[in-house]
Amino acid sequence: MKKTLATLLLTVSSAACADINLYGPGGPHTALQDAASLYTQKTGVPVTVHFGPQAKWNEEARKKADILFGASEQSALAIIRDHQDRFSEKDIEPLYLRKSILLVKPGNPKNIRGIEDLTRPGTGIIVNDGGGTSNTSGTGVWEDIAGRKGNIETVAGIRKNIILFAPNSGTARKALETQAGADVWITWADWAASNPGTGEMVEIAPDYVIWRDMNIAVRQDADAETRQFAAWLRSDEAAPAFKKYGWVRQAAQ
Repeated sequence: MKKTLATLLLTVSSAACADINLYGPGGPHTALQDAASLYTQKTGVPVTVHFGPQAKWNEEARKKADILFGASEQSALAIIRDHQDRFSEKDIEPLYLRKSILLVKPGNPKNIRGIEDLTRPGTGIIVNDGGGTSNTSGTGVWEDIAGRKGNIETVAGIRKNIILFAPNSGTARKALETQAGADVWITWADWAASNPGTGEMVEIAPDYVIWRDMNIAVRQDADAETRQFAAWLRSDEAAPAFKKYGWVRQAAQ
């Protein structure tokens, strides 16, 4: 039976508007959701951002992911290597950077003003670290910050005060809010922007601050619509959705 012109047009239209599915960790998801909403308004193409700890979405992503996103280079590499049948680590593309910050209890009761304050006895610090068993963008960030000036005493002083090596940012955020003795979380600017009620942001001085990127990888057999969306994420039109959460292309000088 021959298809009518209307049927053919409906088929083409449905294919053109097929959902684009992104999978990755919590953190970049807030900016990506805003960007996805803008893109859908602009084009009519539905874009869905799936996020959270990798174990939450990993199996579904094996079948449905069009784009994988990461919250750092090391975390992105780990994600892609778990999906090598459809994605290549050579296709990881950095899009935006965000800076490390200190997130303290509301009111900043310990009067934490910078990295040096983290070495004071009695300061309860939360850091992210996967410890080789979970994939988090914060792995090693506290050490990078503490070691920036080449002083082992800073590293040792901060390490003594760490009360939790959290496997992911969701766990770290909850601990800052509820765990006794938790005073400060070494985290990223986007987490503070996305969760304004969690605590107060304290800037890290430029000579200590660390920047890591968010990135994407498009599946190797992706269609033109998916690649068009990926390219749009790099555009000036998309950038404000990221800047709102602290993601920038270049740090202000």
